[in-house]
Amino acid sequence: MALQDTLQAAKAHSIRRDTAAPDFFEGALMGNGSLGAVVCTRPDALVIHFGHNDIWDIRIEEGHKDCVGTFDEIWGRIQAAPGDVHREKWYQEYVEKVTASYHDHVYPRPYPASSLYLFFDRKEYEVLGQETDISTGLFTAALLSSNGEKRYIQAVMDMDKDAVCVRTVDEDGREARIFSRLWIRPHRPDGGLPGYTLLPRGFIQPLPYNGCEGHIRPGVDKGFSVCWRSDGEEGKGLDTPLSGRGGITLQIRHGYYDRVASFPGAEELSFDEVAERTKRAWEAYWSLSGVSLEDKELERIWYVNSYFIRCLLSPASRCPGLFGCWMLDDIGTAWHGDYHMNYNTQQVFWGLMAANRADLHMPYLRMVEDLMPVSRAWAHDFYRLEGACFPHSAYPVPMTVMPYPSPDWGWEIFETPWTVQSLWWHYAYTGDRALLRDRIYPVLRAAAAFLVGYMTRPGADPVGDGKYHLFPTIVPELYGLTERFRLNLDGAVDLALTKFVLHALLTAIRDLGLEEKEAELSASARRILDHFPDYPTALGRFGEVYVSTANEDPDRVIYNCPANLMQIFPGEDVDALTAGEDDMALAENSWRHHYNEGGNDLVFYHLIGARLGCIDLEAFKRHVRYCAMPNGACADRVTLTGGRYPDDVDVDFMSRMGIWVENFSLYAVVDECLMWGHGDIIKVFPCWDLHKKASFHSLRARGALLVDAACEGGMVNYIRIKSEKGNVVQVYNPWPEAVDQNGRIYTDPVIRAQPLPGHSMLFTEKR
Repeated sequence: MALQDTLQAAKAHSIRRDTAAPDFFEGALMGNGSLGAVVCTRPDALVIHFGHNDIWDIRIEEGHKDCVGTFDEIWGRIQAAPGDVHREKWYQEYVEKVTASYHDHVYPRPYPASSLYLFFDRKEYEVLGQETDISTGLFTAALLSSNGEKRYIQAVMDMDKDAVCVRTVDEDGREARIFSRLWIRPHRPDGGLPGYTLLPRGFIQPLPYNGCEGHIRPGVDKGFSVCWRSDGEEGKGLDTPLSGRGGITLQIRHGYYDRVASFPGAEELSFDEVAERTKRAWEAYWSLSGVSLEDKELERIWYVNSYFIRCLLSPASRCPGLFGCWMLDDIGTAWHGDYHMNYNTQQVFWGLMAANRADLHMPYLRMVEDLMPVSRAWAHDFYRLEGACFPHSAYPVPMTVMPYPSPDWGWEIFETPWTVQSLWWHYAYTGDRALLRDRIYPVLRAAAAFLVGYMTRPGADPVGDGKYHLFPTIVPELYGLTERFRLNLDGAVDLALTKFVLHALLTAIRDLGLEEKEAELSASARRILDHFPDYPTALGRFGEVYVSTANEDPDRVIYNCPANLMQIFPGEDVDALTAGEDDMALAENSWRHHYNEGGNDLVFYHLIGARLGCIDLEAFKRHVRYCAMPNGACADRVTLTGGRYPDDVDVDFMSRMGIWVENFSLYAVVDECLMWGHGDIIKVFPCWDLHKKASFHSLRARGALLVDAACEGGMVNYIRIKSEKGNVVQVYNPWPEAVDQNGRIYTDPVIRAQPLPGHSMLFTEKR
């Protein structure tokens, strides 16, 4: 595929509404990776709601710090409880104390930046609809004037500056007068925050840190400003008439309050210049990879969600929270809008490596590095162990203690290996050894050291079978501590991710030549892996299936996330490439009979099915349609009651909480159907009907390999693989005989070749 083909495909999947779109969840999503905008059209106005990954109410309450105690103290009391510990008064009081800081305060949380209203005369103009061209980032709203002529409102976001430019034109692209009034609506300060201060054309809002007594402290307290300018206008304030002439620019600045206050106002930005810069930025992004599919619905899922992920992330941006950079009032701030490290935060980044967008993973790496001090302290102070234990919930503000150390959630040990897992993927897919040495390995090692300590500490083996166990274990989104710890031993997710990280540690030690220096840690890791527990299974009405933990009843359990399937993904320990016949039968049976209530399965469940090669693509598309919102994003919607949800649950109770950015990874499901590149051997079109035309370019496989391929008419047309580091190429041979560009013939089931660094090899069928 050429870049022009990718751009045309992206343009064909522009996001449209054929009417006014006044609701927040109807508005068009725009973003530069930091600044987010929801662009809505009312019958009488264009409205843009702003949020930002870096604009947070940074206050933090840590009154629970002195109540936490140590693991040995609390675990000892829990073990001594005669029955269900949740009935013990001391335990109830303990949980209430250590979670009060999280539950009793609205902060920390993302802070809505403002809303811009641009009014026009409804008798003069009727809104016909709006469109976002995802190939260029250009938003256009179409209006019908009273004389029957078309008028257009265009908006574009600067990908380098946190600014949005708006202009109004006629059918010939000439300046047209439409807007009559401008109003900027700041978010109303709450929770004790000081109010904003008016600027000549905007406002500045302080976001002070703890201990502020009304005097903003330079280099400590933060804030942001929102300023506007309009060509040829002399209006001022937040509510002013407009003559309709010229374009309008709104710019947001953030950081330390004293620095933000030094800027005079919005820059003078040319709409055409910003639009051209933005177009080039999107062209560069779409050049990284692309797909062309006969199934246009799947193609649309790939392009639309790839667009969203770039709006959300940039190489230099802050890691987004649960709802990213789109918010309005309380929308986008539920659960503090924070980092949930038991799946939500990680899922955003799942598809980046395969889609050849590794640079967008850097915000996650920086977030993990920022969490290292509090995670090391938690391992040392609470568990009395080496290394780092990562939190269940976290904020992008300074922390001195885990925000949510409740035994039912804060003791989820699997969150530590899960937090560092994608860092290893970054190295495995790019081969960036300098990044491994300088930034990834220190974090990976700290997590592995904690896991080794946790699994070998006194009391960690309640079975006495000579294996190293994970006890207690907390199954994600399902059980807390259960009576007699019946469901708290060796959770499948704990086992899968711990095994993943220990294997990654050993490979990293080898690749960095650290065998002698890390002899003790590597010996401990090998000993644990040599005596590792099996994944729990159980017999039910569908036969033997994986369960999330031993003693679970597979006929009664309803999962919130695929807790019984994580050895397939993200654990990468069971898949269709390497599993034996019996293991594959068990995995497929478990996937097909997995019951999920619909909170966290839209991407997760179907990606696991793709990794097994048994995904039902028609069912996947129907599920996406069920969860689709008017703005093109997908929400989390309930699909099954009887678990945590009552029969009369509002199936949409999560839909209006915010933009569920975790679901932007839907494109990763499509990529898994087009190529398996997670193992030693690449397989193209593993979950695709070869009779349906498809092609892709520059999907990334492990070993720093970039792959292009195409199929139609029941056969693979070609496979082209570029080896960035000169690593060996191994790919399953889809033909009786293959031939490369040099005339070499391959007859084995697996094609093996050794290209030079930076060189490509083309394989086709020998005819």
